[in-house]
Amino acid sequence: MQVEPSQGLLADLIRGSELRAITTLILSNYVVEMELGVLPEEQGVTQRIRFDVELHLSGASAPSEDEIDQVLDYDFIKARIDAAVGGSRFNLLESLVSDLLDSYVCPPEVLGASVTATKLDIYDGDAEIGCQMVRLRE
Repeated sequence: MQVEPSQGLLADLIRGSELRAITTLILSNYVVEMELGVLPEEQGVTQRIRFDVELHLSGASAPSEDEIDQVLDYDFIKARIDAAVGGSRFNLLESLVSDLLDSYVCPPEVLGASVTATKLDIYDGDAEIGCQMVRLRE
């Protein structure tokens, strides 16, 4: 289940605002092993979870200097996932994705975010299950 970028979110961000330029930071196909799930067979074992994240920021111009401290570092996206993987256990993908969204919309430059978490090994064959949530800054 490869989810396409959240074009609807971009439209929502632009509609009814003065905003005319957006930068999207993307982390895609980031796969981790983590214990997650509510079913008895998911307890005490890890499974592969793929994350796809988009952070939408206001503006689309080069930073004032070509230095990492001038932008939102991509490692921020990965670090939040790594912290969730190493933190409290989640039963539901929905809870995990919502927690990640909470942290992704904190930086003031982030206007909105989309997070998809996909369980890769639940069904035989190529079938995958996942949860995608989109949130705009309030």
